Amino acid sequence: MDSYVFEVSNFHCSSCETSVKEALAPVIPSSWQVFVSVSEGKVTLVPDEGKLDSKGIRKVVNRLLACGYDVEDMNVDEIVAKPGWFRQFKSALFEGGKKEQRHKKHCESCRQETEKHAVESDEAPTIIGENSPATATEFKTTFAIGGMSCVSCSNQITESVKAQFPSLDTFAVDLMNKSAVVIINNKTTANKIQECIRGMGYMCDLVEMVPVKSTKAYKVTASVGGMTCASCVNQIVATVSEIEGVDSVTVSLMSNSADIVISDKKWLPKVVEAIEDSGYDCEIHTVEDTESKRVEELTRTVNLAVEGMFCDHCPDNINNALSSYGQAMVVDDPVALDHPFVKFTYKPELPNVTIRHIIRKVQDLSPQFTLSIVHPMTLEERSAKLQKHEQKRLFFRLALSVLVAIPTFVLGIVGMSLLKKDHPLRVYLDETAWAGSSSRVTWALLILATPIYFFAADVFHIKALKEIRNLWRPGVSWKRRFFKFGSMDMLMSLGVNVSYWTSLALLILAAKSPIKEEHDGEKEMGYHTTFFDSVVFLTMFLLIGRCLEAYSKARAASAISLLSDLRPKEAILVFPEQILDDKLETDEKDETDSENEDHTNYSGDEKVPIDYLEIGDFIRVLPGMTPPTDCIVVQGGSTFDESALTGESRPVRHGQGDQIFAGTVNNGSGSLVAKVMALEGGSLLDQIVNVVREGQLHRAPIERVADKLTSVFVPIVTCLAIVTWIIWLALGTSGALPDRYLDVDLGGWVVWSLQFAISVFVVACPCGIGLAAPTALFVGTGLAAKHGILARGGGEAFQEGARVDVVCFDKTGTLTEGGEPKITDEKVIMYDSDDVFFLAKLIEQQSSHPLAVAVVNHVSSKALVLSGYSVNVEEVPGKGLKGTLAVPKTSSLGQAGVTEFLFGNERLIEEHKAVISNQDAALLHKWKTEGKSVMLMALRPDGGDFSLALIVSAEDKIRAETPAVIKALQDQNIQTWMISGDNQITANAVAARIGIPADNVIGGVLPQEKAAKVQWLQKTAVSARSGKSTGRAIVAMVGDGVNDAPSLSTADVGIAIGSGADIAMSSAKFVLMRSDLTSVLTLLDLSKATFRRIKLNFAWALVYNCIGIPVAAGVIYPYNNSRLDPVWASLAMALSSVSVICSSLLLRLYRPPKVQFDAEVGDEGESIRSVHTSQKWKRRLEKMSLKKTKSVDN
Repeated sequence: MDSYVFEVSNFHCSSCETSVKEALAPVIPSSWQVFVSVSEGKVTLVPDEGKLDSKGIRKVVNRLLACGYDVEDMNVDEIVAKPGWFRQFKSALFEGGKKEQRHKKHCESCRQETEKHAVESDEAPTIIGENSPATATEFKTTFAIGGMSCVSCSNQITESVKAQFPSLDTFAVDLMNKSAVVIINNKTTANKIQECIRGMGYMCDLVEMVPVKSTKAYKVTASVGGMTCASCVNQIVATVSEIEGVDSVTVSLMSNSADIVISDKKWLPKVVEAIEDSGYDCEIHTVEDTESKRVEELTRTVNLAVEGMFCDHCPDNINNALSSYGQAMVVDDPVALDHPFVKFTYKPELPNVTIRHIIRKVQDLSPQFTLSIVHPMTLEERSAKLQKHEQKRLFFRLALSVLVAIPTFVLGIVGMSLLKKDHPLRVYLDETAWAGSSSRVTWALLILATPIYFFAADVFHIKALKEIRNLWRPGVSWKRRFFKFGSMDMLMSLGVNVSYWTSLALLILAAKSPIKEEHDGEKEMGYHTTFFDSVVFLTMFLLIGRCLEAYSKARAASAISLLSDLRPKEAILVFPEQILDDKLETDEKDETDSENEDHTNYSGDEKVPIDYLEIGDFIRVLPGMTPPTDCIVVQGGSTFDESALTGESRPVRHGQGDQIFAGTVNNGSGSLVAKVMALEGGSLLDQIVNVVREGQLHRAPIERVADKLTSVFVPIVTCLAIVTWIIWLALGTSGALPDRYLDVDLGGWVVWSLQFAISVFVVACPCGIGLAAPTALFVGTGLAAKHGILARGGGEAFQEGARVDVVCFDKTGTLTEGGEPKITDEKVIMYDSDDVFFLAKLIEQQSSHPLAVAVVNHVSSKALVLSGYSVNVEEVPGKGLKGTLAVPKTSSLGQAGVTEFLFGNERLIEEHKAVISNQDAALLHKWKTEGKSVMLMALRPDGGDFSLALIVSAEDKIRAETPAVIKALQDQNIQTWMISGDNQITANAVAARIGIPADNVIGGVLPQEKAAKVQWLQKTAVSARSGKSTGRAIVAMVGDGVNDAPSLSTADVGIAIGSGADIAMSSAKFVLMRSDLTSVLTLLDLSKATFRRIKLNFAWALVYNCIGIPVAAGVIYPYNNSRLDPVWASLAMALSSVSVICSSLLLRLYRPPKVQFDAEVGDEGESIRSVHTSQKWKRRLEKMSLKKTKSVDN
């Protein structure tokens, strides 16, 4: 072979390289080359002649292990035997601490880290002062963990890691995804955590380590005097922004203040100096610590595999070609002959600096070069790999167990139980053989059971031994050692160990017993009381359960993988070509077409992998294709099926300027050209995957009950098994039991009573308790994503969602469509109407509020063209806009000397004491009773008072499904409330149309006040579960996720509706991917279904253990000598955990409630023509129809 490659997981520094070369020198020929890659964790041996045999490879591995390095894998042709069971047991028990000490002798980095911690532990804590670095770097580290079978495993890992690393703030273990996430501040800590987890008997791979930069910043609030107009503001902003340490500047002319964010306090004097040098007074008011986030330049890091290098100059040529890009590229890891990979970071600049251009440039160096992008495995891929490895590992052991179980069944069950005593085979098996009074069948069963014990049940023994070693390491509390130890593996190992070693002891006793004399010329039969057959069947049934459990958990954890599979692998790249000038001139004649049409020809269609795309590229999406990433349509249009992302089954039409997403399908007849706006990792689909993944790490409060039960389960079962054995033994030896109970021929009451203890060990199953909640929540989270609901709050959100008493709705954009409200009424009270409307448009253009957009659209339809106007706008949260303005002297406003304005709701106008006449007040009241929102504009001349100049009303269309959803919630005894920033009269009018009682409407509240109203409802609302106002109600808040952020975070269940493209900024526990209130019904119904399933799983697991353990202990033995043998106890245990998982998988049959409604909402909310739901709601709606019929008859 060309080389021998050994993968080592704990290389840390250059001293490791030197140590490895010195360690391997005695065991390999001196002419061989040794290459050590610390970054990749590989040792490569390149021979000039000869090769290593299996013995030589073992010597290399042993030398590396002797130095404290972990050899994970070997890329060699020879099959090298893995360390035997004795060495694994020895390593598990004794070598954990020694290996670390040996490693530190050879690794400078680990020695320095140990010395550093030793020094830090003796010194006083460090205080961060003014001169501390501005930026502290941490790392979000993700591990893939294999070998976890239940919650006790994840709890054990969490407790051990946190005990060994008490400074860790964040450490979360995901049982279903077989992963863990931790925030660390030192990269070497990741290796130590990995060694800690591996030392407990679990497989652990480092998936990724992403730097997380926490930037220290300061918010400076200053009073600025001497400003007179908007130009003063602009001058201060421009001057201060030029200072190096300034992140942002906001200046308010009206309040004569400035908010400045700086990266360090040392820049504070320069800020003051710059403002004062500009001719203004500056006085610092406050300096507060805050977090600053800087926008980073768009860069891309790529790892390329290079094949086809044939000489020493090839790597240099490739590295030089990459270096030719100058500052646009940084080569992080250059290519070499023994390291055919190159890693670089570049700043894309179309069209010359792209990944396509870079690859093409390298390939042009030689036709033999072949380049491909190397992708790191995703967390789901690693999880799947670990699951396959675990399934394969269990399958081979199961195959061995089944193979051995066949002759064991023939000899131990058929031969010794089913056949008559005088049958020749039974007589032959029962005869003594080899030594003493031991029977032939006993020796045969020993031969069959021994390989099963050592090579099939070893998965349980090794894990149990490592758990014991971990318990008795220094620093573990005595409570945990004696009252919170063990897992399912320990119980399994105890059951198998007791069976095997007891049987071996009985065999030795029989072998030492003298052969009995012949009776009536017949040879005396030998002793055959052993549990060797139980060892075989016990292991087989346990492995069957483990295999089924592993397969079922893989099925339950497939939600994220299904989402990730929505993205295609290739895209059609096109290139823009500007069309001919004469064609442009022709098109310019048609104003209607030229206003929006894209006058570009896109050609040169080329199919490329999606890795070759850059932001700004253009792609063609044909009918039936899926966009490879998020794009903006620049030419053409078609309909898209977005059901995979939003759950919306109806096709959505997208044309020029619209955004299309990865994971959707072009199911229309037209093709389109779109501009790439995100690369892999930054699309909406990736955000959904991240949200689902993070949500699955959030645990439900009910899981804490399972944690407490499973943490003490093994000690309790161990005590019960011992007590069971002692009680039966005491009863037997005291003569309290009849002699007919004693059905063993060797060992007496000691062995007889031991069978009950073994059954107790085996039948007890904490896995069912531990898996009851995680499996159901995993399936529920995947179902929610399938229906366009992202469960960001995970299990906790599902549990609260199942117990909701009150649902509060925001009005604008939630109960109403909110997207495009229309101005329906207007009245100009003073000044020239053109001047007033143009000023209104100019002011509202500074806001993105839907009502502001409505004003702009309304005034734009008037086609007013005026000049000389300028405004300086300041937003007043929850009220409107105010500011100063400059107008032409020739206008009616200029002649009056108007310099300030107000534009907002009535509260803003009243606060500034603007007078509203009785006539105007009556008109406003009329509009509000019609459910319309009102806006007022007041103007003030220099030195005068504000006077009302304009009033308008806007109508926001009620969603068609709103009345049906409100009615459905009320039918479930859930209170419905409206909390709106609009005035009380308008809010009441809208509530009346959709079915919310007037007493349940809270209007005229600011965004920050909504949170207080939610808290008030939590304390005072009537609980739907108890029907009493005592206690605390569970409140859900449904809002748009932006203006309602405080109330969403305050509510027990925050639901952001219509925020699918902005999920990362939402503060809600649930995010609805489509703006459809029926998703609220689905969410609450799915939460209840999931929580019911969790309680059912818990009930089944607890009932199983409460019945199974007493039966195994022998409570029914006096009835016809009935007992649960260890073999059948193992089968019952396996079926217990598998049944819990299958119960959770039945959640996939869930169907959400469906609501049908009219497209329009009448004055009295009569949008519900018919409501067709799943079977459980039909009865309710029949009652509704019956009531409606009676009212018509009357």
